[in-house]
Amino acid sequence: MTSFSSTPVKAVLGPTNTGKTHLAVERLTAHASGMIGFPLRLLAREVYDRVVAIKGAAEVALVTGEERIMPPGARYLLGTMEALPVDRDVAFVGIDEVQLGADPERGHVFTDRLLRARGREETMILGSATTRGLVRSLVPEAEIVTRPRFSTLSYAGPSKLSRLPKRSAIVAFSAEEVYAIAEMLRRFSGGAAVVMGALSPKTRNAQVAMFEAGEVDYLVATDAIGMGLNLDVQHVAFASLQKFDGRRLRRLTISEMAQIAGRAGRHQQDGSFGTVGLPQGGFTPEEIMAIEGHHFPPLASLFWRNPTPRYDTLDVLLADLAQPPGQPTLRPAPEAVDIAVLKHLAGDMEVRMRGNEPEAVARLWDVCGLPDFEQLGAEHHSRTVLRLWQWRTSGDGMIDPDWFAKRLARLDDTDGDIDQLASRIAAVRTLCFIAQRGDWIAGGAGWTERTQDLESRLSDALHAALAQRFVDRRLALLIRDAGQRHASLPVAVAVDGTVAVDGEPIGTLKGFSFKVDARARASDHRLLLAAAEKHLRSELARRAATLAAGEDNALSLVSEAGTAPRLAWHGHIVATLARGPTLVQPAIQIDASLRRLEPQQVQAISERLQIFVAQQLARHAGPLATMGEAAGDLFTPPRVRALLAALVDGGGTVPRASVEAQLEAMSAEERPQLRKLGLTIGSLDIFHHQLLKPEAVRWRAALLAAQQGESVPALPPQGAVLQKTGSHTGLRIAGFRRCAAGWLRIDMAERLARQAHAARIQAAAIPGKARAGDDDRHDAHHADDGHDATAASPPGFAIDPALATSLGLDEETRRALLQSFGFRTVGDPALQRWRWAGLKHPDKRQRRKHGKGQPHENTPAAKGKAERSHAKQASGRRPKHGQKPGQKHGIPAPANAAPRSPRPDRPQRRGPSPHSPFAGLAALLADVRKD
Repeated sequence: MTSFSSTPVKAVLGPTNTGKTHLAVERLTAHASGMIGFPLRLLAREVYDRVVAIKGAAEVALVTGEERIMPPGARYLLGTMEALPVDRDVAFVGIDEVQLGADPERGHVFTDRLLRARGREETMILGSATTRGLVRSLVPEAEIVTRPRFSTLSYAGPSKLSRLPKRSAIVAFSAEEVYAIAEMLRRFSGGAAVVMGALSPKTRNAQVAMFEAGEVDYLVATDAIGMGLNLDVQHVAFASLQKFDGRRLRRLTISEMAQIAGRAGRHQQDGSFGTVGLPQGGFTPEEIMAIEGHHFPPLASLFWRNPTPRYDTLDVLLADLAQPPGQPTLRPAPEAVDIAVLKHLAGDMEVRMRGNEPEAVARLWDVCGLPDFEQLGAEHHSRTVLRLWQWRTSGDGMIDPDWFAKRLARLDDTDGDIDQLASRIAAVRTLCFIAQRGDWIAGGAGWTERTQDLESRLSDALHAALAQRFVDRRLALLIRDAGQRHASLPVAVAVDGTVAVDGEPIGTLKGFSFKVDARARASDHRLLLAAAEKHLRSELARRAATLAAGEDNALSLVSEAGTAPRLAWHGHIVATLARGPTLVQPAIQIDASLRRLEPQQVQAISERLQIFVAQQLARHAGPLATMGEAAGDLFTPPRVRALLAALVDGGGTVPRASVEAQLEAMSAEERPQLRKLGLTIGSLDIFHHQLLKPEAVRWRAALLAAQQGESVPALPPQGAVLQKTGSHTGLRIAGFRRCAAGWLRIDMAERLARQAHAARIQAAAIPGKARAGDDDRHDAHHADDGHDATAASPPGFAIDPALATSLGLDEETRRALLQSFGFRTVGDPALQRWRWAGLKHPDKRQRRKHGKGQPHENTPAAKGKAERSHAKQASGRRPKHGQKPGQKHGIPAPANAAPRSPRPDRPQRRGPSPHSPFAGLAALLADVRKD
């Protein structure tokens, strides 16, 4: 920048929100060329975007320490104060926030620009009114213009964090405090945007965009927002009134307080400021009065440092940098990072040896200008600076590209938390600064592109991490929605049941049951449930109407093992079966998820489910319902009703032994009624074939579980006929009975029983075929033929094991099953010969036992019993081999015993029922006797 003593200089001074920056941009664009220096990279980028929108990207350049956008024909340049080119000849020069000349770290740069930077046609100095006297003293030719604030700034007092008004900015002075406040705001209001000076422009812009778009109502920032960032903030709340300035922890000055508080209220909109709680005792009355009235003590001096030191030797350089200012309003700048690094390196042997080389000294001071973005401290930062200086003063004077590439690759990682990403961005900023210096590294344009790309990707990751941790858009949306009584946000229910309010998922709707999003925090559940209650009423009503008028294929029975029997609609539970008046009339308890519906809707659904259950029972368990009706019919004979009641209680099957008394008591006219109902009166069980089908078994298990108030037992696989293990209750319900070590389905057991009886009948029907118990007849027959007794046919009859084998029965199980049918083995077990012994009932065996209460042999009862026994033996049985007629077990009959005379008054014994499987056997036996 060239000094033009005759060019007009205007100083526009005043508090915040006076339009100073806006005026400077207008004056810049009114000239053919120009540039403005800003205190922050973020602010420079913001104004750069505004000027690009006016003049076009090809006309505007951006120069900061880490970023350089320099179109070849650029006429307008925006950048940080340190990065502005000193020798650029432009028509307009603007110097923003000149009061920062009092900053210990960077003040000397602003003071230098105030003294030396001049535009060819116009120079504009922007800053606080506190610099009025200094500007008049240092730049006497300047025209000083004071601008009033456009809006009123008033003190609002302290407030809790949860009670802050919307569109508030909370200011803190450390990253840890910023994160803590943002986390609390996320819980209270759904989140906050975060703005810090260490953020890259892309991250900062993305965070501010969330706040400006209304996605969040709060912004948490460091004092970076006080440097001209234009935000739609209505209230500024100080979380602290003290900060660490690099040397000590001190209270903010009134000017610093006013600079930050002035961000509230933009243009004609009034703003307010206050505190979160009472940090450090809160604002004093004097501070409040000064901020509201914009009355601040004037600055007494600015920091200065020799901007043009000599590089003859290292000692000369250090001496020039320590040169005191020549004006009383200027004072020496404190030791900044670049001088601290220079002094540290001055003690290095290699640097000291080359301290007399002007070029080496100049390049040393040049690399000392590398900012300490990572805040490592002078000693640690000097190691990087020393290495860069060694490359700059050896060989071709360029930094080793391999070192640069390796360092860049090490930082190329977008994973990690907020602190890790921020640390990588700071390190990348160092590389960006190096890449911008074309005289430092070869191929600077390519390295610049790569470093900026990495910074952009890391910035995106940091923004995402900040948003994920500190912003809950869903919660913020629902909090705002909760206050809208009449307005309703759009609600969408996806195919998979995801419920989204204004695009934000709040949970899933399965049937009529809403579940909060599993990723939501526990503290947010109540709000999400309230949102679902508000927005899902119409959807639930629509589903209720669809269920009540829907088809049966949408409904189903859920009979999972270990759970209560339930009814589902499209796979979603809507009701539970419970104990009802009868087994086939279960009660239907509507699921709790449907209780949010209107009473008439619940009633319609209940009636629809009752119809569905009745239809399914008629389809799959119709015989059970028929048995239940017959058991309750007064016109059904009592003995039949008793048997049917036992069948219904057992779910459609009952062991024959448990109802044998009822069966024996039935007359010939009553038994056909059982067969009309489709019942099978088997050897061991009484059942209905249709009730053994898989779907019928499921419904019977559900009905029994509902009636007993228990969970559904585990049922055997569909189509299984033999099971080795399983739930005994489930196996019995499915129609299995225990046999040896396994369980066989009762209809298969009945098939085996009928096969065995068929084999017995067939053996009796073959002429000359031996029958069990007829050993003497076989002996006589063989004796007549002249054959030896050893060649006689084996006793008993054979039962083909093929059916049992096809069912998977082993020999032990088959033998146990046949014995339960009343068959016994004859002779050598290896021959597999059987005889019929009949079923033995426990009550009959008890009557045959001798014991207490049995009639004495001398009593009339005993004598009558003995006579009947002798008569039966004499008339009906043939003597065994070697036994004379009239003998029993080898005991001679009494001498005076006479054959039992027939009783003409006794009715003829009734034969077996023609429907019985024994009818054919009786007919064959009769034919044999005739022969």
